[in-house]
Amino acid sequence: MKELKFIVILSFMAIATYGQDSKVKRIPDYKTEPVWITMMEDPNVDYNEAVKAFNIYWSDKIEPEEEDELITEGKFTKFELDSAREVRSTWTQIQLNDYMEMKYQFKRFKNWKRVNWPYVQSDGRILSEQERIEIYQQQQKERKKEK
Repeated sequence: MKELKFIVILSFMAIATYGQDSKVKRIPDYKTEPVWITMMEDPNVDYNEAVKAFNIYWSDKIEPEEEDELITEGKFTKFELDSAREVRSTWTQIQLNDYMEMKYQFKRFKNWKRVNWPYVQSDGRILSEQERIEIYQQQQKERKKEK
């Protein structure tokens, strides 16, 4: 009888512990997970956190820029890029598709970063479209007063 009570209590403790774990928010690993892709789609994202996630993710990877850019900027020699091209030629179609998707997302993030930079507040918040419109309208009113 004592063994049965012990097993029942142990079972309840295990269920309670499991339930608590599922409520805990998992912190993403910026190094291995490209969370910056979803971050740039969130209108309430902290700009600085998204840039941090992007930089950490790419810190040990070769950025998928155009090969000519890499050579002219002195990041890689022609030999190194030829070696990378040889490796890429052995990829499966799935690996190639993944690479092309990541290359697209990389360039998309760079554009997102450039476009949103003027609207970043000191706390990392990006102005909403409505706030941008209000600022524009205020500037237009001030210009009319100056004339």
